[in-house]
Amino acid sequence: VAVKVRRPDILEKVRLDRSILLFVGRSLERLFPSVRLMSLAEALRAFCDAVEAQIHLRNEAAHSARFTANFASDPDVHFPVLYPAGCSDAVLTMEFIGGVDENRLEGSGVDVPSIVSTGMRCVCRMIFLHGFVHADLHPGNMRFLPPGRLVLLDLGLVGRLDDTDRRVFAELIFALASCDGRTVARLFHEHAPPHAITDYPTYEAEIVAFVDNVRRQGLANLQVTGEIARIFDILRRHHIQARSHMTMVNLAMMTAEGLGKRLAPELSLTEEALPYVMEALGIGGARSA
Repeated sequence: VAVKVRRPDILEKVRLDRSILLFVGRSLERLFPSVRLMSLAEALRAFCDAVEAQIHLRNEAAHSARFTANFASDPDVHFPVLYPAGCSDAVLTMEFIGGVDENRLEGSGVDVPSIVSTGMRCVCRMIFLHGFVHADLHPGNMRFLPPGRLVLLDLGLVGRLDDTDRRVFAELIFALASCDGRTVARLFHEHAPPHAITDYPTYEAEIVAFVDNVRRQGLANLQVTGEIARIFDILRRHHIQARSHMTMVNLAMMTAEGLGKRLAPELSLTEEALPYVMEALGIGGARSA
Protein backbone atom coordinates (compact mmCIF):
# COMPACT_ATOMS: atom_id res chain seq x y z
CA VAL A 1 0.00 0.00 0.00
CA ALA A 2 0.86 3.69 -0.16
CA VAL A 3 0.18 5.75 2.96
CA LYS A 4 -0.39 9.50 2.88
CA VAL A 5 0.04 11.28 6.21
CA ARG A 6 -0.82 14.89 7.03
CA ARG A 7 1.90 16.85 8.76
CA PRO A 8 0.76 17.78 12.29
CA ASP A 9 1.33 21.55 11.99
CA ILE A 10 0.13 22.07 8.42
CA LEU A 11 -3.31 23.51 9.24
CA GLU A 12 -1.83 26.45 11.13
CA LYS A 13 0.71 27.13 8.38
CA VAL A 14 -1.93 27.08 5.64
CA ARG A 15 -4.18 29.50 7.52
CA LEU A 16 -1.26 31.91 8.01
CA ASP A 17 -0.41 31.68 4.30
CA ARG A 18 -4.07 32.30 3.47
CA SER A 19 -4.18 35.55 5.45
CA ILE A 20 -0.98 36.78 3.77
CA LEU A 21 -2.13 35.90 0.23
CA LEU A 22 -5.55 37.51 0.63
CA PHE A 23 -4.01 40.67 2.07
CA VAL A 24 -1.60 40.90 -0.89
CA GLY A 25 -4.41 40.18 -3.38
CA ARG A 26 -6.72 42.87 -1.98
CA SER A 27 -3.84 45.36 -1.81
CA LEU A 28 -2.86 44.78 -5.44
CA GLU A 29 -6.47 45.21 -6.58
CA ARG A 30 -6.70 48.54 -4.75
CA LEU A 31 -3.42 49.77 -6.22
CA PHE A 32 -3.86 48.48 -9.80
CA PRO A 33 -7.36 48.46 -11.37
CA SER A 34 -6.16 46.13 -14.16
CA VAL A 35 -5.38 43.47 -11.53
CA ARG A 36 -9.01 43.67 -10.34
CA LEU A 37 -10.12 42.63 -13.83
CA MET A 38 -8.18 39.40 -13.39
CA SER A 39 -10.32 38.52 -10.32
CA LEU A 40 -7.08 38.08 -8.38
CA ALA A 41 -8.54 38.27 -4.87
CA GLU A 42 -11.44 35.98 -5.81
CA ALA A 43 -9.06 33.51 -7.47
CA LEU A 44 -6.75 33.53 -4.43
CA ARG A 45 -9.68 33.00 -2.09
CA ALA A 46 -10.92 30.05 -4.15
CA PHE A 47 -7.40 28.62 -4.27
CA CYS A 48 -6.93 28.96 -0.50
CA ASP A 49 -10.32 27.35 0.15
CA ALA A 50 -9.34 24.45 -2.11
CA VAL A 51 -5.94 23.99 -0.46
CA GLU A 52 -7.45 24.03 3.03
CA ALA A 53 -10.07 21.48 1.95
CA GLN A 54 -7.29 19.35 0.47
CA ILE A 55 -5.61 19.07 3.87
CA HIS A 56 -8.64 17.22 5.23
CA LEU A 57 -7.95 13.81 3.75
CA ARG A 58 -11.54 12.63 4.13
CA ASN A 59 -12.29 15.07 1.31
CA GLU A 60 -9.73 13.37 -0.91
CA ALA A 61 -11.31 10.02 -0.07
CA ALA A 62 -14.70 11.36 -1.17
CA HIS A 63 -13.16 12.77 -4.37
CA SER A 64 -11.60 9.39 -5.09
CA ALA A 65 -14.98 7.68 -4.78
CA ARG A 66 -16.60 10.22 -7.12
CA PHE A 67 -13.85 10.03 -9.75
CA THR A 68 -13.94 6.23 -9.62
CA ALA A 69 -17.71 6.25 -10.19
CA ASN A 70 -17.46 8.82 -12.97
CA PHE A 71 -14.97 6.69 -14.90
CA ALA A 72 -16.33 3.26 -14.03
CA SER A 73 -17.15 2.68 -17.71
CA ASP A 74 -13.67 3.62 -18.93
CA PRO A 75 -11.19 0.73 -18.48
CA ASP A 76 -8.25 2.94 -19.43
CA VAL A 77 -8.62 5.46 -16.56
CA HIS A 78 -7.82 4.26 -13.05
CA PHE A 79 -7.67 5.73 -9.53
CA PRO A 80 -5.96 3.98 -6.59
CA VAL A 81 -8.32 1.91 -4.48
CA LEU A 82 -8.66 3.17 -0.89
CA TYR A 83 -8.72 0.91 2.18
CA PRO A 84 -11.32 2.53 4.51
CA ALA A 85 -10.04 0.84 7.68
CA GLY A 86 -6.75 2.69 7.20
CA CYS A 87 -8.23 6.10 6.38
CA SER A 88 -9.04 9.10 8.56
CA ASP A 89 -8.97 12.87 8.28
CA ALA A 90 -5.18 12.78 8.69
CA VAL A 91 -4.22 9.49 6.98
CA LEU A 92 -5.06 7.80 3.69
CA THR A 93 -4.12 4.18 2.97
CA MET A 94 -4.44 3.20 -0.68
CA GLU A 95 -3.43 0.71 -3.30
CA PHE A 96 0.21 1.09 -4.33
CA ILE A 97 0.59 1.54 -8.08
CA GLY A 98 4.01 1.51 -9.67
CA GLY A 99 3.47 2.23 -13.32
CA VAL A 100 5.82 4.44 -15.31
CA ASP A 101 6.06 8.19 -15.46
CA GLU A 102 6.30 10.36 -18.56
CA ASN A 103 10.11 10.29 -18.61
CA ARG A 104 10.36 6.48 -18.68
CA LEU A 105 7.93 5.52 -21.41
CA GLU A 106 10.51 4.29 -23.89
CA GLY A 107 10.70 0.50 -23.80
CA SER A 108 7.98 0.29 -21.13
CA GLY A 109 5.37 -1.40 -23.32
CA VAL A 110 3.09 1.64 -23.06
CA ASP A 111 1.48 2.74 -26.34
CA VAL A 112 2.16 6.49 -26.36
CA PRO A 113 -0.58 7.64 -28.79
CA SER A 114 -3.08 5.57 -26.81
CA ILE A 115 -2.23 7.13 -23.44
CA VAL A 116 -2.24 10.64 -24.91
CA SER A 117 -5.70 10.02 -26.35
CA THR A 118 -6.82 8.59 -23.00
CA GLY A 119 -5.47 11.63 -21.14
CA MET A 120 -7.28 14.04 -23.44
CA ARG A 121 -10.48 12.01 -23.21
CA CYS A 122 -10.22 11.96 -19.42
CA VAL A 123 -9.83 15.73 -19.09
CA CYS A 124 -12.59 16.44 -21.61
CA ARG A 125 -15.03 14.18 -19.78
CA MET A 126 -14.17 15.86 -16.46
CA ILE A 127 -14.80 19.34 -17.84
CA PHE A 128 -17.62 18.95 -20.34
CA LEU A 129 -19.60 15.98 -18.98
CA HIS A 130 -18.93 15.59 -15.25
CA GLY A 131 -18.18 19.14 -14.07
CA PHE A 132 -15.74 17.58 -11.58
CA VAL A 133 -12.11 18.23 -12.50
CA HIS A 134 -8.77 17.10 -11.11
CA ALA A 135 -7.19 20.51 -10.52
CA ASP A 136 -3.59 19.38 -9.91
CA LEU A 137 -2.80 17.42 -13.06
CA HIS A 138 0.95 17.94 -13.29
CA PRO A 139 3.06 15.06 -14.70
CA GLY A 140 4.01 13.86 -11.20
CA ASN A 141 0.37 12.98 -10.52
CA MET A 142 0.08 10.71 -13.57
CA ARG A 143 1.32 7.15 -14.06
CA PHE A 144 0.95 4.90 -17.11
CA LEU A 145 0.38 1.15 -17.32
CA PRO A 146 0.80 -1.01 -20.44
CA PRO A 147 -0.66 -1.02 -22.95
CA GLY A 148 -2.57 2.26 -22.55
CA ARG A 149 -3.92 2.82 -19.04
CA LEU A 150 -3.75 6.18 -17.24
CA VAL A 151 -3.57 6.33 -13.43
CA LEU A 152 -4.34 9.63 -11.67
CA LEU A 153 -2.96 10.30 -8.19
CA ASP A 154 -3.31 12.99 -5.51
CA LEU A 155 -7.03 13.73 -5.79
CA GLY A 156 -7.33 16.34 -3.06
CA LEU A 157 -7.55 19.46 -5.23
CA VAL A 158 -10.60 19.56 -7.49
CA GLY A 159 -12.64 22.09 -9.42
CA ARG A 160 -16.40 22.00 -9.78
CA LEU A 161 -18.43 23.33 -12.68
CA ASP A 162 -22.21 23.60 -12.51
CA ASP A 163 -24.38 22.89 -15.56
CA THR A 164 -24.26 26.53 -16.68
CA ASP A 165 -20.47 26.68 -16.40
CA ARG A 166 -20.06 23.46 -18.40
CA ARG A 167 -22.40 24.62 -21.14
CA VAL A 168 -20.83 28.08 -21.42
CA PHE A 169 -17.33 26.62 -21.67
CA ALA A 170 -18.53 24.07 -24.25
CA GLU A 171 -20.19 26.86 -26.25
CA LEU A 172 -16.97 28.87 -26.07
CA ILE A 173 -14.77 26.04 -27.36
CA PHE A 174 -17.31 25.20 -30.09
CA ALA A 175 -17.48 28.84 -31.20
CA LEU A 176 -13.70 29.10 -31.21
CA ALA A 177 -13.34 25.89 -33.23
CA SER A 178 -16.11 27.10 -35.59
CA CYS A 179 -14.33 30.46 -36.02
CA ASP A 180 -17.44 32.31 -34.81
CA GLY A 181 -15.82 35.42 -33.35
CA ARG A 182 -19.05 37.25 -32.54
CA THR A 183 -20.26 34.36 -30.39
CA VAL A 184 -16.90 34.16 -28.60
CA ALA A 185 -17.14 37.89 -27.81
CA ARG A 186 -20.74 37.62 -26.63
CA LEU A 187 -20.10 34.62 -24.36
CA PHE A 188 -17.21 36.26 -22.55
CA HIS A 189 -19.17 39.50 -22.19
CA GLU A 190 -22.47 38.00 -21.03
CA HIS A 191 -21.04 35.57 -18.49
CA ALA A 192 -18.36 37.77 -16.94
CA PRO A 193 -18.83 39.35 -13.50
CA PRO A 194 -19.82 43.05 -13.56
CA HIS A 195 -17.64 44.88 -16.05
CA ALA A 196 -17.14 48.45 -17.23
CA ILE A 197 -16.83 48.05 -21.00
CA THR A 198 -17.66 51.30 -22.82
CA ASP A 199 -17.07 50.34 -26.46
CA TYR A 200 -18.57 46.93 -27.22
CA PRO A 201 -18.25 47.25 -31.05
CA THR A 202 -14.47 47.77 -30.78
CA TYR A 203 -14.15 44.90 -28.32
CA GLU A 204 -16.19 42.62 -30.59
CA ALA A 205 -14.15 43.63 -33.65
CA GLU A 206 -10.91 42.70 -31.85
CA ILE A 207 -12.27 39.29 -30.88
CA VAL A 208 -13.56 38.69 -34.43
CA ALA A 209 -10.16 39.63 -35.90
CA PHE A 210 -8.43 37.35 -33.41
CA VAL A 211 -10.69 34.40 -34.24
CA ASP A 212 -10.30 35.05 -37.96
CA ASN A 213 -6.54 34.74 -37.49
CA VAL A 214 -7.14 31.41 -35.73
CA ARG A 215 -9.20 30.28 -38.74
CA ARG A 216 -6.34 31.07 -41.11
CA GLN A 217 -3.98 28.94 -39.01
CA GLY A 218 -6.28 25.93 -39.38
CA LEU A 219 -8.10 23.83 -36.79
CA ALA A 220 -5.36 21.19 -36.67
CA ASN A 221 -2.86 23.86 -35.56
CA LEU A 222 -5.15 25.39 -32.93
CA GLN A 223 -3.66 25.41 -29.42
CA VAL A 224 -6.73 25.96 -27.27
CA THR A 225 -5.06 27.07 -24.06
CA GLY A 226 -2.72 29.48 -25.79
CA GLU A 227 -5.55 31.08 -27.72
CA ILE A 228 -7.70 31.48 -24.59
CA ALA A 229 -4.75 33.19 -22.86
CA ARG A 230 -4.56 35.66 -25.77
CA ILE A 231 -8.30 36.28 -25.50
CA PHE A 232 -7.81 37.08 -21.80
CA ASP A 233 -5.42 39.85 -22.85
CA ILE A 234 -8.18 41.38 -25.00
CA LEU A 235 -10.63 41.10 -22.10
CA ARG A 236 -8.21 42.87 -19.79
CA ARG A 237 -7.73 45.76 -22.18
CA HIS A 238 -11.51 46.20 -22.50
CA HIS A 239 -12.14 45.92 -18.74
CA ILE A 240 -14.02 42.62 -18.93
CA GLN A 241 -13.41 40.51 -15.86
CA ALA A 242 -12.96 36.78 -16.48
CA ARG A 243 -14.55 34.43 -13.95
CA SER A 244 -11.98 32.86 -11.67
CA HIS A 245 -13.01 29.24 -12.34
CA MET A 246 -11.93 29.69 -15.97
CA THR A 247 -8.32 29.63 -14.78
CA MET A 248 -8.80 26.19 -13.26
CA VAL A 249 -10.44 24.84 -16.42
CA ASN A 250 -7.74 26.32 -18.62
CA LEU A 251 -5.03 24.70 -16.46
CA ALA A 252 -6.65 21.28 -16.85
CA MET A 253 -6.89 21.79 -20.61
CA MET A 254 -3.28 22.99 -20.66
CA THR A 255 -2.17 19.75 -18.98
CA ALA A 256 -3.92 17.62 -21.59
CA GLU A 257 -2.64 19.74 -24.45
CA GLY A 258 0.89 19.80 -23.04
CA LEU A 259 0.94 16.00 -22.68
CA GLY A 260 -0.15 15.69 -26.30
CA LYS A 261 2.40 18.17 -27.64
CA ARG A 262 5.25 16.46 -25.78
CA LEU A 263 4.40 12.85 -26.55
CA ALA A 264 2.26 12.84 -29.71
CA PRO A 265 2.48 16.20 -31.51
CA GLU A 266 0.27 15.00 -34.34
CA LEU A 267 -2.78 14.76 -32.06
CA SER A 268 -5.05 17.81 -31.75
CA LEU A 269 -6.74 18.71 -28.47
CA THR A 270 -9.43 20.52 -30.43
CA GLU A 271 -10.31 17.45 -32.48
CA GLU A 272 -10.27 15.27 -29.35
CA ALA A 273 -12.41 17.72 -27.40
CA LEU A 274 -15.09 18.47 -30.01
CA PRO A 275 -17.11 15.23 -29.57
CA TYR A 276 -17.42 15.94 -25.83
CA VAL A 277 -18.18 19.60 -26.46
CA MET A 278 -20.95 18.53 -28.85
CA GLU A 279 -22.29 16.04 -26.31
CA ALA A 280 -22.39 18.75 -23.64
CA LEU A 281 -24.32 20.94 -26.07
CA GLY A 282 -26.72 18.17 -27.06
CA ILE A 283 -25.51 18.11 -30.66
CA GLY A 284 -25.81 14.79 -32.48
CA GLY A 285 -22.85 12.62 -33.35
CA ALA A 286 -21.06 12.94 -30.00
CA ARG A 287 -19.41 10.01 -28.34
CA SER A 288 -19.54 9.08 -24.66
CA ALA A 289 -16.71 6.57 -24.32
